[in-house]
Amino acid sequence: MIEWLQNHLTPCFFKSTFGFDCPGCGMQRAFISLLKGNLSESLHYHPALIPFLITLSVLLVQLKLKHPKGGTLVMWLFIITTAITFIQYGVKQYLMFSAR
Repeated sequence: MIEWLQNHLTPCFFKSTFGFDCPGCGMQRAFISLLKGNLSESLHYHPALIPFLITLSVLLVQLKLKHPKGGTLVMWLFIITTAITFIQYGVKQYLMFSAR
């Protein structure tokens, strides 16, 4: 299954259109690395993957159990995941454009 995923990566529309990475670029490779058990490589490709998976898991549990404070938890996890995504994207873009 992992080999199939590696051979069928979805190309990034944003990158093919504008010529530079989108905030989600690297997420597929990070997921494949995580499936292989390589945590450090996964974090290298996209540090927000693990918080994203945690947020998704908590959301699914919340939809099933409907805990009174679960919505607040999901909201904060979403905010944290989004912040990690855009911070890493900003750093990546800064490093890429400052190297030119």
